[in-house]
Amino acid sequence: MAGRGWMTIRSWKNVRPADVFRREGEEGAVPGTGTPQNLHVLVRGRVKLPKGECVLRLSADDYYHAWLDGERLGQGPAPASYGRCYYQEYAVEGGRTVTVALHLYYQGLVNRVWNSGDGRFAVWAAFYKNGREVARCDGSWRYHICAAYSGAATGYDTQFLENFDSRRWPEGWERSHFDDTGWARLVPAGWADYQLSPQPTANLWRGRVEAAERRSIPGGILLDFGRERVGTLHAAARGRAGDRLVLRFGEELDEAGRVRFDLRCNCRYEESWTLGKGESVLHQYDYKAFRYVEVLGLEDGPELTQCWVWERHYPMDGGLCVLSCPRDQLEDIFQMCKNAVRCGCQEAYLDCPSREKGQYLGDAVITARSQVWLTGKTDLLRKCVRDFMATAEAAPSLLAVAPGAVRQEIADFSLLFPALLLTDYDFTGDRGFLRECFPVVEGIGARFAQYQRPDGLLENVSHGWNLVDWPENLRDGYDFPLTRPVVGDGCHNVINALWFGFLRMKERLERLLELPQTGESQRVSTAFLKSFWRWEQKLFADSETSAHCSLHANLYPACFGLTPSVGEDAYERLLCAPGRVCGPFPMYFALRGLARMGRHTTLYRLLTRDDEYGWRNMLREGATACFEVWGKDRKWNTSLCHPWAGGAVPLIIEELAGVKPDPDMPTGFRFEPRLPWNWNDFALQVPFRGQLVRVEQQEWRAALTVRPMK
Repeated sequence: MAGRGWMTIRSWKNVRPADVFRREGEEGAVPGTGTPQNLHVLVRGRVKLPKGECVLRLSADDYYHAWLDGERLGQGPAPASYGRCYYQEYAVEGGRTVTVALHLYYQGLVNRVWNSGDGRFAVWAAFYKNGREVARCDGSWRYHICAAYSGAATGYDTQFLENFDSRRWPEGWERSHFDDTGWARLVPAGWADYQLSPQPTANLWRGRVEAAERRSIPGGILLDFGRERVGTLHAAARGRAGDRLVLRFGEELDEAGRVRFDLRCNCRYEESWTLGKGESVLHQYDYKAFRYVEVLGLEDGPELTQCWVWERHYPMDGGLCVLSCPRDQLEDIFQMCKNAVRCGCQEAYLDCPSREKGQYLGDAVITARSQVWLTGKTDLLRKCVRDFMATAEAAPSLLAVAPGAVRQEIADFSLLFPALLLTDYDFTGDRGFLRECFPVVEGIGARFAQYQRPDGLLENVSHGWNLVDWPENLRDGYDFPLTRPVVGDGCHNVINALWFGFLRMKERLERLLELPQTGESQRVSTAFLKSFWRWEQKLFADSETSAHCSLHANLYPACFGLTPSVGEDAYERLLCAPGRVCGPFPMYFALRGLARMGRHTTLYRLLTRDDEYGWRNMLREGATACFEVWGKDRKWNTSLCHPWAGGAVPLIIEELAGVKPDPDMPTGFRFEPRLPWNWNDFALQVPFRGQLVRVEQQEWRAALTVRPMK
C-alpha cells in the first residue's frame, strides 16, 4: 500500500522531500526543505459509519495523538525505516457518525528519534468493515495550525521543549460538538510514496500516575513520582490570563533539595506555562524521562487544581516477572534493572529515553533479552531486528542506530547482531524467522571478511568505531589507539574476540538452518590464541604487540569460549582484582563468561559487589533505574536511565535461578539452578511461552513449578 490517500496541509502540498541522512562526522549544513520545525497541527474529521464493528487504521509522519468523539484512542506510529510507515488499528462501533480528532506533529530535527527533517508531513486514516474500506480521511477533514507550543531543542537535538500558552489553545477541540468552522481543509500529499504496513508491535501502554509525595517550596510545589518515569505532565490551574508558571523536571534533587532540571545527560528540562482566563489545562505532547517536578509561580494567585503524570511504555505487566530475595539487595537490583527496561522500551529499545531516544544495536542485545523475560513477548524484538536489517541498504554491516537519520557505524555492535536472532530463537523456536534474517548475517560476515589477514584475524577495521567500552575511562587501560569515529591501524583483541563470537553464532545459525558449515571460527580461534595469549599471565593481551592484559581483552574470549581452561583461574582473579573495571555493558558479557566456566559463586559476588563499580553503588546513589555507568560522576554526561545496564535481569534468571531457554527441550527450557544452598528466601516467577515458571528454594533445594498464564 504505497502513497494512496495521504493528506497534508496546504503549505505542504508541493513540498519536495529531502535526503537528510548523513554519516557521523560529516560537516556542513544538512539539506533542508524550507519547512518549519516543531509544527503542531490539529485535525478533525466527521465520518458516517455503517452498522456493525468497524476498524480505524491510522498513521502519520512524524506522529499523532488520536481521539474518537472526545475519548482518547492512542498515539503513534512506531518509527520505521526511511520510506516506510506503520499504521495502527482501533476498533470502532459503527452505525453512527463519529468525530476523529488528531494532534499531528512534525519535529523537523535530524536525530535518532524519527526520520524527520526531510519535509515529509502527512496523515493517513481509513475505516474498514469486514476488510472493505468504508470511509477515509479526505479533503472534508479540517485542520488548524496550533501556535500554543514554543521552545528550543534539547538533548542531542532530541526534542523541543514545550513552552505552552493556554491562551492559544482551542480547549475542547477534540470533542464532537466543537465548532471548527473557519479551519482549513486538508489536501492530498501528492509527493507521498510511503510503503504502509501494519505496526508489528503492541500499542504503547499509557497510565495515570499520582505523585508519591508533594511538598511546598518557595513559590510553588515539588512533586516526587516515586521512581524514574517516562511520560508527560498533566496539570490544570486557575488564574488570570497571562499568569506564567515555570515547570522543571529532573531525575534527582540538588544539594538544596530542589529539582536538578539541568540534567547530567545534556537535557535541560525547564519550561513555561502561560495561563488563560479561568481554568487552564496543560497539554504536553512529547515525553521526557524524570522523577521529580517543580511547579513555580504559585505565590501570586494561580492555583494548581490538578497534577499527575501520564506514564508511557511498551506494555509490561509488572506482576508477570517478579523476584523476591532480600540478600545483598539482589531484589532491589532486579527491580532497578526492571524499571530501566520498562522506561527504555517505548516503540523501540531506546539507549536512553532522554538525551538520544535512539535504538542502538549493541544496547538492544542486552535490553531485548531482559524485556522478553519481563514481558514474555517478542514483537518488539522482531521489530528491532527488522529495523536494523533495513539499514543494510546503507551499510552492509548495519548501522549502529535505527531508525533515524544518523548513519553511525560501531563495529562491535554489528558483530553482535546474531545475538538478537538467537534470543528470538531461544524464546520462540522459530527457524523461519532465522531463515529470513540469515542473508543479513552473511552480509555482515562478508563486510568484515574484507579486513581479514591470511590467518583469519581482522586488522585495520576502519569503517566505524571500535568501541571496546564507553566512556574511555572504563577501558581498563586498553593498550590500543581507539580514535573516533574510526580506529587506527593494527590488529587488536576486542574486535577479533567479537569476530570469533560472530562466527560461532553464525555457525549455530547454519546448524539450525541445516546449511553447509565453513568451520571458520576454528581457524580464527587458533590465530587468536597465537596472537594474544600470554602464558606468563595466563591471560589475553590487548594487541599483538602489547603485554597489557586488560579486563576487556579477556571478557569476550571468556564469554564466547576462547579462554583455555588453564586461564580460568586467572580470569576470575582479574575480574575480582581491585581497580580492574569495565562498564555495565561489557560486564554483562564478563559475567556470562564466568557462568560458562561454572564460576557462579563469583558471578553472584560481582553481581552484588558493594564497591563503587557495581549495581549496588547505583542504588546507593539513589537510582530507581540503571545508570549508564556505575556512578553518577563516572562520566561527564551520565544518563540516569540506561537500559543497557539492565543485564542483571537475564543473569539472575538464567545463571542463578537456572531457567535457560532451550527450544530442543519439550518444555522449551532447561532447569539448571545455581542458587546457594542456604537461600530459603528466594522466589522467582517469569513468563515463558504462555506459562508462568516459578522457582523457589525450599528446604535447601530449588523447586520448579509451571502453570498456564490466565
